[in-house]
Amino acid sequence: MGFQLTVFRIFSALLCSLLLVACANRGTGPTGGPKDVTPPVLERSVPALEQINVKDRHVDLYFDELIQLTNPTEKVVISPAQIEPASIKAIGKRVSIVLNDSLKLNTTYTIDFGDALADNNEKNVLHNFAFSFSTGASIDTMQIAGTVLDAHTLDPMANIITGIHKNLHDSAFMHIPLLRVAKTGEKGTFVIRGIHDGDYRVFALNDMNGNFFFDQPAEGLASYSKPVHTSFKMAVRNDTIRTDSMKIDTIKQVPYVRFLPDTLVLRYYKEEFYRQRLVKSERPIQDKIVLCFGAKNDTLPVLKPLNFKWKQPPLLERSLKNDTLIYWLKDTVAAKMDTLKMVLYYSKSDSVGKLVSQTDTLVFKFFHSKRLLSAKNKDKKESNKKVETWNVNSNLASDMDVDKSIRFKFESPVVAVDSSRLRFFVKVDTLWKPAVIHLKQDDDVGLAWSIAYPWKPDTHYKLEMDSALFTNWKGLHNASFQQIFRVRALEEYSSLIVNLSPFIEHAMLELLNSKDEVIKTLKAKPTQNTFSYLMPGDYYLRMYVDANDNGQWDTGNYKQKRDPEQVYYFPSKITLRANWDIEQDWNPTELPLDKQKPRELIKKPEKSSSRN
Repeated sequence: MGFQLTVFRIFSALLCSLLLVACANRGTGPTGGPKDVTPPVLERSVPALEQINVKDRHVDLYFDELIQLTNPTEKVVISPAQIEPASIKAIGKRVSIVLNDSLKLNTTYTIDFGDALADNNEKNVLHNFAFSFSTGASIDTMQIAGTVLDAHTLDPMANIITGIHKNLHDSAFMHIPLLRVAKTGEKGTFVIRGIHDGDYRVFALNDMNGNFFFDQPAEGLASYSKPVHTSFKMAVRNDTIRTDSMKIDTIKQVPYVRFLPDTLVLRYYKEEFYRQRLVKSERPIQDKIVLCFGAKNDTLPVLKPLNFKWKQPPLLERSLKNDTLIYWLKDTVAAKMDTLKMVLYYSKSDSVGKLVSQTDTLVFKFFHSKRLLSAKNKDKKESNKKVETWNVNSNLASDMDVDKSIRFKFESPVVAVDSSRLRFFVKVDTLWKPAVIHLKQDDDVGLAWSIAYPWKPDTHYKLEMDSALFTNWKGLHNASFQQIFRVRALEEYSSLIVNLSPFIEHAMLELLNSKDEVIKTLKAKPTQNTFSYLMPGDYYLRMYVDANDNGQWDTGNYKQKRDPEQVYYFPSKITLRANWDIEQDWNPTELPLDKQKPRELIKKPEKSSSRN
């Protein structure tokens, strides 16, 4: 009996050990089976999916596992548009939605979760999940889909409201809330669901005030150029079945209903915003006053002194749009004053955006350091101090490009130039031979200067500048300077020849680097558009249609029915090698706009805050 009891106890202990091991192996830990890659599954809902004649504003969705809901106020979009935001919560395996707006009669409601829903443990996202029900006797099932791109860069625009209007007049977008809405994902794509069959206008909007129509100039927008008609057809797509997250088991062709249109491209832009005001006024250094405005100035403001008089009027440095004005004080007496009081006459936008005359009194302070020195110490300091020199910034390097000028940039304007202190030499064999060059002022105030010369490739040059070649109004001189440099040989360069087919009138070609920055610009010709003197490397091409021939890309204006100027990207990288000419044919309209921009140039979308 004792022996049997001992054997039973040993067997029971072994059985318990085996059960514990088996239980331990059920998990998804480091040694416990394949990782869960399945997103949550909707098991039931109240009301039921696509239920009709719904009267209750409360919706409960029940899933097969614990749910995590990420940022529902931004990511979950409800159609029709909800002026009063819905209450959306995840509670265990349940998602609760309470619609705070009154339900509309005979209307299909769609709750689009985007990528907001995921399981709580592995964070597997339930992508493109949308729940629909109807307050009437039928469900509207049509859809309109597409992509929203930045009109200038063709980058995808994330988190932008898209919507439709049954009213086809342009004015509807400016006064009536969008009929049905969706929101773009990270790739700029959108699907507007629950649409009744018919004709619609399609829009995108960075809705800053949550009213679902375009009524603020600062709101970005996009408008599809013509009405679209909803339709559908049967189609086939590839469905990938995986054994786990890495391995593909089979690819099946699955029939589905394709709703049209589904490839719309909306070009998003912001209008030029002309609400004028004085943003900032400052005196960063003693002889410099800066005024910054909120918009361009068509008429220059007038700045007049109050507690002093000009002995010499200031020099005015202006930005391209006159929205930043810099006054350089040539009057040394005024520059030495701690406090300058001045009056500014300018135009300012009133509450409705109309420009009205404005007068402001401005105070500019700059406190100079006080030196309390005895006469003896002051004389000693004056005799021992070094001559103060003036910084000169230059693009001059040991190797220069054959098509570039030498450029100088100064910290304050030049008032005097002594060309006798400038010497220039060309190296011929082993000898330096003097040559004649000329300085050219490149701006209105003397901050920018340049030297152009018919450079000979693969040749050495020497530039010598004595002190006091340049002098500013404080009497400061440049330091002496010498630079030997070489102009690169033609064999070191490459050229890119672009042939447009078809040719587009008013086109401007832009050569870009890997940061999507413009390197060179050409006004396009039908053939042989040549970018010369390019260093070997990787380049990209962009083109815009300069409709008004002003030499720059211009945004649109909805009220004036002016679209942003059209932009195209060459769809791949162009690699140039030294001493090679690359000829490239390009049909800018061959690919849809959302397929053009090379992937490596696409910037991660910046999410715009808007209200759903």
